[in-house]
Amino acid sequence: MKEQIIKLPSKKAQEKAAQIWYMPTTSSIAFDPILELEIARLIDQYREALIWCSGSADFNPGGQAHDGWNKICEPLL
Repeated sequence: MKEQIIKLPSKKAQEKAAQIWYMPTTSSIAFDPILELEIARLIDQYREALIWCSGSADFNPGGQAHDGWNKICEPLL
């Protein structure tokens, strides 16, 4: 049987995922390290998608999405 290699999420994504347990709405939920890793993996996927989108002319200065990119996406990266 072939072993499956599981890629660990980035440190930054793990830190962001761990913050979930300190939010007022979730602070009463017991920390789950497996769930934290899965959330971090999703964060990395979203970051990769956002970085890919940034190559579009719409996100460059003067593009339709530039203001939204600066306001919403860039701070998340």
